[in-house]
Amino acid sequence: MKIYNYVRQGLVAFIFVFACIACEEELGEVGTGVVGSVNFETFEVDDIGVIAYSMNYPEGVQTNGAPVGVVGVYNDPVYGKTTASYLSQVALSRTGPEFGDNVVVDSVIFTLPYFARQIAVDEDGNNTYELDSVFRNTGGITLSAYRSNFFLNNLDPNTNFEDPEIYFSNDVPNFQGVEGDLLFQVNEFVPQADEIILTEVTFDEDGEPVLDEEDNVVKELSERISPALRLSLDTNYWNTNIIQREGEDVLLNINTFNDYFRGIYFKAEDEDNDGNLLLFDFSQANITIYYTFDGDDDSGEPGEPTNDGFGDISLNFSGVSVIDYQNQFDPAIVNAIENSNSTTGEENLYLKGGDGSIAIIELFGPDFDGDGIADQLEILRDCSNIIINEANLTFFVDQDDLGAGGGALEPERLFMLDFDNNSLLIDGVIDNTAGINGPVNTRTNHLGRLVREVEGDESSLGQSYRVRITQHVNNIIKNDSTNVRLALSVSQNVTVDNTSIIGGTGDIDTARRVPVSSVISPEGTILHGNLSTDEAKKLKLRIFYTLTEDIDPDSPCGQILGLDN
Repeated sequence: MKIYNYVRQGLVAFIFVFACIACEEELGEVGTGVVGSVNFETFEVDDIGVIAYSMNYPEGVQTNGAPVGVVGVYNDPVYGKTTASYLSQVALSRTGPEFGDNVVVDSVIFTLPYFARQIAVDEDGNNTYELDSVFRNTGGITLSAYRSNFFLNNLDPNTNFEDPEIYFSNDVPNFQGVEGDLLFQVNEFVPQADEIILTEVTFDEDGEPVLDEEDNVVKELSERISPALRLSLDTNYWNTNIIQREGEDVLLNINTFNDYFRGIYFKAEDEDNDGNLLLFDFSQANITIYYTFDGDDDSGEPGEPTNDGFGDISLNFSGVSVIDYQNQFDPAIVNAIENSNSTTGEENLYLKGGDGSIAIIELFGPDFDGDGIADQLEILRDCSNIIINEANLTFFVDQDDLGAGGGALEPERLFMLDFDNNSLLIDGVIDNTAGINGPVNTRTNHLGRLVREVEGDESSLGQSYRVRITQHVNNIIKNDSTNVRLALSVSQNVTVDNTSIIGGTGDIDTARRVPVSSVISPEGTILHGNLSTDEAKKLKLRIFYTLTEDIDPDSPCGQILGLDN
C-alpha cells in the first residue's frame, strides 16, 4: 500500500509539472500573437481629478431606527457644542399582569448600562472595566428623565400608514408634552467605570437575618453588574401608575400600554460647555419594579404562576426612539459648508457626526465638453491596454484648521457610500477583513484607519485616511458603470451598513441618505480638499496600473497616465 501511495504521489507531481510547462508555452504563444511586449512593471498616476465639497442637513437627519441611544453634551473644540437628548417608547416585560394580593412595592430600579470592556479580574473576582463610547470634555451634565405625553407613530399617517414614520434630529422641540412627570434628575452626571456589586441579606434556617458580632445584618454578594447608571426611583409613583392599574385596559397589550405610557424622554443640559456624551445600548436599559405579594402572581415562567411572595415587572426601552440634536456650531464653519462650491470643489472638507455634515466626492474631475461624462474618464475608458491594480483616495487631515481638535478627539474611521444610489461600494461589500479589536479594525482594506504621527498612540495627531475603491473604479472605467457621487462621513462603527434619510431631499424611496454610524457619532474632522493650497495634501484619485502592451506616450491615454513624463 505504501508503494502504491508513493507511485501515485509521483504521478500527480509529474502531471502538475507537465501542466505548468504547457501553460507557460500557451501563455508565450498568446503573448506573442496578441499581447505583444508585456510590461509587468507597475505604474502610478496620482493626479486624476476629483471635485469634493461639504454638505450639511438644513432640515435635519433621520434619527429613529438608530442602533444605539445617544445622550449628553459634547463641546467639539472646532465645530462647537452639541446637546443630545433621547426619546423612546417603553414596553412592559409582560402585558395584562396579575400581581397577586396585598402588593407592596419594595423598590424601583432604573438601570442604563454603559458600553464597557473588562480589562482585569483580581483574585477576589473583582472586575476592572474601561468605558467605551463615552466622549468627555471636563465635567458633568444634568440628566433628567420625564414621562412623555407625546405619541410616537410606528407608521406614517400621511402615507395611509403604509410607510414607516420618519423622525428627524430637529423634530423633538416641536413635540408637545415630552416633558411630563419628572421621573428622576441627576446633577453633575459623569459615567463611571466602576463595577456595581449587589448584596442581599443572609437569613438563618428560621428566616431571621443573620447578625455579626456587632449586631450588623450580614449580607452576601448576589450579583456583579458591569458599569451602569443605576438609580432608586420613587416607589409611590410606580405603584400608582403601574401596580394599581392591574386589570385595566391600559396594561392589557402593547398598543394600549403605548397609548397610556407614551415614552420616556432623557434630557441633557449643561451650562458650562464642559459636559460629556455617551452612547448606550437601549435594549439593555430598563426600569424594574420589585414587589411582594400574597397568593399567586404571574412573574415567573410564562403561564406558570408563582407563590414565593416576590415578584417584579420591567419597563423595557423598545419600539420607536428618536435622538434629539441641538447644535450651537461655529458660524464661520456653518457658512463655509452652506456655501460650498459643488462645481469646482473646495479647499477644505468638513466632516461632523450627528446632525452634522459630510463630503461629496465626484471622481475624474469636471466635464468641460458638457457631454455628461467627466473628460478624464472619457480618456481612461479608451485606455484599453491597462490593468488597474489599485485605486485609492487619500484624505489628509488639516491639522492647522483642527487646532485643539486634533489628536484623541479625531474620528478613528471614515465611511464611504454611493450617494446617488444609497448603497455600499463594491469594495466595501467584498472587504471581509476583521481585526481582533472589533469594528475599529474591520473593513480596513477598503476604509483605512486614521494614520497617526505615532503609530498605536490614539492621542497623537492624525495624518491621513486612505480609502481604496479599486473595484468601483474598475467598474466605471472597464465596465462603463455610472460615475456616481460618493459620500464621505465620520463613522462610529463601519460594520453598520444601515442609512438615515437627509431631511428635505425626498421621500422614503427617493431621499439621499447618510450612514447611520455617522448619525450616532459626535466626532468631527477637517480634511484637505481638491483645491487645497498644499499641493502635497490636495485630494486626488491615485491609480496603480500595469500595461498589457505599449502605449504611445504622446497619445491622450499616454498623457493622462503620465507616460509622457
